[in-house]
Amino acid sequence: MFSNNEWDDVPDDPDPHENLDYEMEELTVIQSETDDKYVFLPAEEDHLLEDAFIVAGADALVELRE
Repeated sequence: MFSNNEWDDVPDDPDPHENLDYEMEELTVIQSETDDKYVFLPAEEDHLLEDAFIVAGADALVELRE
């Protein structure tokens, strides 16, 4: 976790790995059967935490790989 002073030094458009120490994680994407929402879960079950998921609408999805 960054202190307030460290956040001040982070660029406006930070590189997730270099500036924020994030690591890439393979995700499993599950589309809701009842609406146009998706759930993203870590591919490795042992990486799954109680709060480690994202729920997003289809308009929030962007393909980042070519």
